[in-house]
Amino acid sequence: MGIPHIILEADRVYHVYNSAVGSDKLFKESKNYHYFLRKYFDRITPFSETLAFCLLPDQFHFILRIKNNRALTSMWGPKIQKLKKIWNKIPDKETANYLLINHLVIHEFASLFNGYVQAFNKMYQRNGTLLRESFRRDLIESDVELINKICELHNYPVLHGCVKRRADWKHSSYNNILSLQNPLATTTDVLKQFGGKKNFLFLHDSR
Repeated sequence: MGIPHIILEADRVYHVYNSAVGSDKLFKESKNYHYFLRKYFDRITPFSETLAFCLLPDQFHFILRIKNNRALTSMWGPKIQKLKKIWNKIPDKETANYLLINHLVIHEFASLFNGYVQAFNKMYQRNGTLLRESFRRDLIESDVELINKICELHNYPVLHGCVKRRADWKHSSYNNILSLQNPLATTTDVLKQFGGKKNFLFLHDSR
């Protein structure tokens, strides 16, 4: 039985993640991480704010907030209307705006992942799939859950044996948030969620 897919709705926070198939690696070199984040920035940040991220050799994790309905409608208005006209011709197809937005969000993620896999395969002269069939997402419904999940993500490099100290891992948002230089998110909002830098460090250490 497949994993049930959660609808991606406006103004909600999600943990979005996936991993490589089998024993493959998603990222073999530093340039792979940088390329993936650059493409993520181009594709995903127009409709969302990334609160935290962590890339590991065989998996990736993002915590993001989808923008509100007004912003999405302003950005995707023509696409939403075109999609609604197409869906209206399909019997029993729901055309609610939240479903259309979910479809467009998924399309952007799919384009990101497909583009990365194609570039990766070309670079390393490999064929076939690299990522699991469909990316996973979990809805984060409370401030406590959000704080716990951000701490969890930032501690993954230590948990998976990549480094001994989380600050030594260069492919997560941990150092960016502390230095207020996260290119994917408003870092002051993340620190405010924790109650400041000192509490941010304390809560990460207590996990």
